[in-house]
Amino acid sequence: MPGDDLQPENERLRRELDELERANRELLVYKQQLDAILNNAPVEIYLKDREGRYLRINREFERIFGVRNEELVGLFPADVHDPELAVATRQHDLQVLQHGVAIQLEQEALLVHDQQWHTLLTIKFPVFNDQGEIDGLGAVVTDITERKQLEDSLRRAQRMETVGQLTGGIAHDFNNILGIVMGNLELMENLLAHDEKLLRLVQSAYKGASRGAELTHRLLGFSRTRPGLVKCVSLNGLIRAMEALLAKSLTASISTRISLQEDLWSVEIDPGEFEDAILNLSLNARDAMPAGGELVISTSNQVIDDGHPDRQLQISSGEYVMLSVLDNGHGMTPEVSKRATEPFFTTKGASGGTGLGLSMVYGFLHRSGGQLEIISAPGEGCEVRLYLPRAGREVDTAPADSRTSELQYGYETILIVDDETALVDIAVSNLRDLGYETFTASDSQAALELLEANANIDLLFADVIMPGAMNGYELAMAARQVCPALKVLITSGFTSNDDMPMAAEAEYRAGLLDNLLRKPYDKASLSTAVRRVLDREDTQRSM
Repeated sequence: MPGDDLQPENERLRRELDELERANRELLVYKQQLDAILNNAPVEIYLKDREGRYLRINREFERIFGVRNEELVGLFPADVHDPELAVATRQHDLQVLQHGVAIQLEQEALLVHDQQWHTLLTIKFPVFNDQGEIDGLGAVVTDITERKQLEDSLRRAQRMETVGQLTGGIAHDFNNILGIVMGNLELMENLLAHDEKLLRLVQSAYKGASRGAELTHRLLGFSRTRPGLVKCVSLNGLIRAMEALLAKSLTASISTRISLQEDLWSVEIDPGEFEDAILNLSLNARDAMPAGGELVISTSNQVIDDGHPDRQLQISSGEYVMLSVLDNGHGMTPEVSKRATEPFFTTKGASGGTGLGLSMVYGFLHRSGGQLEIISAPGEGCEVRLYLPRAGREVDTAPADSRTSELQYGYETILIVDDETALVDIAVSNLRDLGYETFTASDSQAALELLEANANIDLLFADVIMPGAMNGYELAMAARQVCPALKVLITSGFTSNDDMPMAAEAEYRAGLLDNLLRKPYDKASLSTAVRRVLDREDTQRSM
């Protein structure tokens, strides 16, 4: 019958339909899997045809660029990007289409989701049809802004370390020289007490040498990983104390406005480093306003969390004190802003600056656990923001000036060890004037021999860096083997134990953290330090 002739054909068609339905189901599953992968990938992905029209974008692309897939499909780059970016995008597309190989490029882009500039790493690759011909292209875009920031921070830290190594040794030697100058000037003050004119000259010279000592202390900041002379302070008080100095540092055509938040939180910093930072930022602002303008210095309490407008900073959530230094000068390009904290980078020319100002500010903040932010654009001025962590205690009471402090006397015997003969002579003169007996040695071997021969020595007063096999810390350990009750006061041209390039046993150094007298020192500082160590009952802490 005719129907019987059609049955095999119907069976064949049914099988083909079943296979087609199964293939469609498999394709649907494959599409769903592909959609899940694309839309859950933490990178931006898109596909284009050979003419450059968008065929598809994933969900992350929609979020980052603020456009939906159905809105973008069929459009060209020129329809959604500025002309310059559209031309560059098409050139990169053609490179992939013509050569049939993937390319990789970095681009800066202003993203819609946060209105911030980001660094994007794009990998573009060809897409082939079933004939093996290039049918279009695809791209995977990764936001590498954070990685680039970390790389920049690492490079900046390495540069700072290099500068620190260069300045550290020079500053240490210079402190020894200043110690000789200041020590002899102080001895001259005693001899010229009845000659008022000469006394004023000597005191003026002493003040100049003191400023030189502060400069070397700040240069040594490049080699430190932690702040030096840390105190709990209010930024408002430090800024008010600097108002007169800042006014003298600016030109008459620049007005200054200072806005300080009341009840500002305290911070733990080196006040000298902060004062340097304020001065450097103010001088930079002055140079950016050659025709005059306004400088605004302000402070405020800030709570940094995920909702804070400056949350893109590499800074932990928490409570911070923010200092803002704002000018309406010529501003900086993004390229200059990125390099502004590099040591020796300057746009002022050979005679305009050293390029160390902002790098010193950066170093101060890094050591203090803070963060620096620069907000600037050409012709729109510049704002530099310093974020410092809130301290967990109240502001410290200001200590008295050591030059006006009352001298502290004694009767004990002190062994002075230093290879700088002039410094030894000054220390001997001052200590004997304070009532102490003294022995001297120029190296560790001579010091140990004196200790073995004189059991009545109460205090070892030693420089850290000396010629020979031992440094000051190692000498102190060896001396304690000879005289277990011996107390130790360490002195150095470096500004803190953390600055020093050598290390004895860590636990022993920890016992001397409070026993460091920074060079150059005056007679009052010496008398106070010696008495503090000698009067301390805890022998371990007085080593």
